[in-house]
Amino acid sequence: MYGKINSLSALLLAGSAFLTRSIVESKLVFAHYMVGTVDPSTTHAQQDIDGAINVGFDAFALNVGNPGADWAKSTAQQLFDYASSKSFKLFFSFDFYGNGDISQHQALFSQFKDHPAHLKYNDLPVVSSYSGGSVGPDTWRSFKNANNVYLIPNPEADGNYYSNPSGFFQSWGDAIDGVFTWETAWPDTSDTPVNVSSTKDQAVKSAADAAGKAYMMGLSSLQYKHCCGDSWYRAGETNLPERMEQILSLSPEFTEVITWNDAGESHYIGPCWAEGLTDEILQYGNSDTAPHDGWQPLISSFIDAFKAGATDVGSMKPRTGSFAGTMWYRGVLTSCGGDKPRGSGAAVDAVNYAVVLAPGSSGYSIRVTSGGQVLGTQPVGAGLSYNSVAGLKTGAQKIELVDGSGQVVASANSKVDVSNEPTNGFCNYNYYVAGLQ
Repeated sequence: MYGKINSLSALLLAGSAFLTRSIVESKLVFAHYMVGTVDPSTTHAQQDIDGAINVGFDAFALNVGNPGADWAKSTAQQLFDYASSKSFKLFFSFDFYGNGDISQHQALFSQFKDHPAHLKYNDLPVVSSYSGGSVGPDTWRSFKNANNVYLIPNPEADGNYYSNPSGFFQSWGDAIDGVFTWETAWPDTSDTPVNVSSTKDQAVKSAADAAGKAYMMGLSSLQYKHCCGDSWYRAGETNLPERMEQILSLSPEFTEVITWNDAGESHYIGPCWAEGLTDEILQYGNSDTAPHDGWQPLISSFIDAFKAGATDVGSMKPRTGSFAGTMWYRGVLTSCGGDKPRGSGAAVDAVNYAVVLAPGSSGYSIRVTSGGQVLGTQPVGAGLSYNSVAGLKTGAQKIELVDGSGQVVASANSKVDVSNEPTNGFCNYNYYVAGLQ
C-alpha cells in the first residue's frame, strides 16, 4: 500500500501561468534545526549553513529547548555570525516541550531579533514554535504585540485546532499571522502499514485561508526514536515523496523540513554533530554511520518546484543533470528478535526509492535488487516516481536506473548490509540512505 509510481504530466494548467509574482515569490522553505552543543573550535556551524544553502533552504528554524543555557547561546551566536555573510537567514522556533516559559524564549530572541541574518517576512522578524498551543492565544497575542513579529507558531495542542479549525482562528486570529502543523508530517504510530494523510492539513489550511492566515506544512522522512525512556516508529517507507506530493497539491505559503539534524528522532538530512549527542542516541542516530544526505537531491528538486508554484510532482526536475534519486532501507528485517519500537507493525520489509527525471525522459526503469535477488523492475518517467518494493532480504541492497536500451545509467548501492540481528539488544529502525550516482 505504500508504493506509488507517480510520473504525472509536467504541464501545468494554463491559468497557473498567471499566478501573481507575490504569491510565487513568497513561498519559502525552512529546515528545522535542533540547537545543541556545537564546538566553536570546529567549522560545524559553517558546514551546516553551507550545506543548507546548497540544498536550497531559505533559513533554519532554530529549535531551542533550553534558551538560558550557555551552549544554546554559543551555538546561536556561531550560526548568526556566519549567516550574516551569506544569503541565508535564521529564526527561532520556541520549543515549549523543552521550556514552557515564553519569557525565557523571548530573552534569547531579543538578543538576535535585529541581527541582519534574522529572517524577516513582511518586514517583521519571524518567530515560530514547536508546540505552544497550550500557551494560549492571550499569551501569544501579548508576545506578538510587544515584539512586533510575524508569528507562525505550532498550536496543535489547542482543542479546536483539528476539531473546529474555523473556531480556532476566531479565537486566535489577532494573535498570529499563520500556523505551523507538525504532527501531520507522518502517519500516527500503527500496528499495521499506514500511509501519511493530508486530510487534517486540508481542513486547517482551508480555515487559515478563510481567516487570511498563512499555513506551513511539515515535510519529513520518518520518525524513529529509541532513547530517553521511550521508543517509537512512525512509518517512513515512502513518507518523504508522498508528503512532497501532498504539499505541492495543497500549495501552502511555507514548508518546513523536519529536520536538518534531529538524530534523536532519526529524521535528519544533514550532519548530526557528536559533541551535542548522548551515547544512547549515537547507538542508532549516528549520521557518520547512517548518513541521510542522500535525500538532499530529492529535496532540492522539491524546493525548486514548490518555489516555482508547481502543484504536482510531475513538475519536479533534477537540479543538475538528467536524474536525481535515492534508495533507503532499514538495516534489520521486521522479524528481528530484539526490542522493537511502538508502531513497528507499520514497518514493511522493503527497498524504497524515489527518482526525479528531466522533462521528456522516457523508456527508463528502476531495477531493485536485495540480497542478490532482483525484486522487480518498474517504469519511471519525467518528474518524480517512487515506490516501496517488498521483499527485503539480508545482505546488500541496490537500485539501478536503466535506460530504454537496457544500459545502467546510474545506481545506488548499500554501504551497510541488512541483517536480522539486534544491536545492543534492540532492533534499529533508522534508515540507511544511498543516492543515485
